[in-house]
Amino acid sequence: MKRLLILFVLPLLFAHCRKKCGTLNPKQVYYDCVPAQQLSETFLPTEKITDILEKYVERGLPGITFLARKGEQYWEAEQGIADRKKNRTIKSCMVWPGYSITQMYTATVILKLKEEGRINLDKPIAGYLPAHIVARVPGAAKITVRHLLNHSSGIENFWNNSRYISGYLDDPKRSYTVNDYLDAAQERLFEPGTDAGYSNTNYLLLALIIDQVTGKPHQQAYERYIMQPLSLTGTYYKQLPAIQMNNNSPKLYADTDGEGELTDYTDNSFIQFKNEFGSNGILATPKNYVDFLYALSHAKVLANTTFNEMKTWVRGRVGLEVYGLGFEKFNIEGKEVYGHSGNSFGGRMLLVYAPEKELAFFIGVNAGAEFGGPVLIHFAHLIADIVAVLIK
Repeated sequence: MKRLLILFVLPLLFAHCRKKCGTLNPKQVYYDCVPAQQLSETFLPTEKITDILEKYVERGLPGITFLARKGEQYWEAEQGIADRKKNRTIKSCMVWPGYSITQMYTATVILKLKEEGRINLDKPIAGYLPAHIVARVPGAAKITVRHLLNHSSGIENFWNNSRYISGYLDDPKRSYTVNDYLDAAQERLFEPGTDAGYSNTNYLLLALIIDQVTGKPHQQAYERYIMQPLSLTGTYYKQLPAIQMNNNSPKLYADTDGEGELTDYTDNSFIQFKNEFGSNGILATPKNYVDFLYALSHAKVLANTTFNEMKTWVRGRVGLEVYGLGFEKFNIEGKEVYGHSGNSFGGRMLLVYAPEKELAFFIGVNAGAEFGGPVLIHFAHLIADIVAVLIK
């Protein structure tokens, strides 16, 4: 989710922020781990990565998880604490929030509906949303589905609205409605298609389009088009079964004032997951995250032509932001890397694919900060150090 006023100081990352729905797997509990026979140390500089993770735990990040996939080989590493109170360490197979990584899932479903002929990306969203929603979106007649997907709609990001931010900080446990989010997104930032600027509101509207087009809650579309075909049994939406929550998910810690003091923000984070949708809410094991992106990048989810369309990039006129249809694009030493970052109070994540290396990897930290400070800086440097040894 694009959160508040903070952008990462490094070109690699952008700070991103995030109807009550059920879980994708409400009854069954899985621990989706990498099979031992697929673990390999041959395709990565494993000692360097381990040293980097140790360094940033020593500098104050509570816990870090890392998992990479190349072909059918995986390598994973964990460092630090999952629960300070119980002194639980970070383990493999834990379920991590994706925050804005959720947008890749939402975009994928929209593109599946496009392949089925049920959505035209270049038609106005007014044709795909209920009239009462259209009436609350300024200029909806000019905004297309594609504009929402690549953040070129000009719709205000509710997480950049000062009234919304103040209200959230005053009461992070409050429940929010669709109207609350749309009320915080009434400003038109630019004419559709003339610029690009990140907005969680775009993906809230895309989720509502999925609801309207399929006639079912959008989480069922995640399940039908992504989770079931890819056997992502360690992926959930919005909430976790109690056994996962208590035993197989890290606590989420927040530096709420930028001073470096971390407090347990887990309960507030899960209220946020329950409130927001489309742009936030996916929770998964590291293996499930990389398996999703790897499958997406190898035509296992979308047709090649559709996937290539997903990588049609637009650049904002201000800043370093480059967006595809549900993707962020990063350029590192001349090499293209795509995927999505995700963060909020409580955590920071990155899921990307490096085509030249044929490598997908996920990094998760169970601490977040939205007002600057050491947590934000350490995470940015962690990513830079990891990428330096992976993409060179």
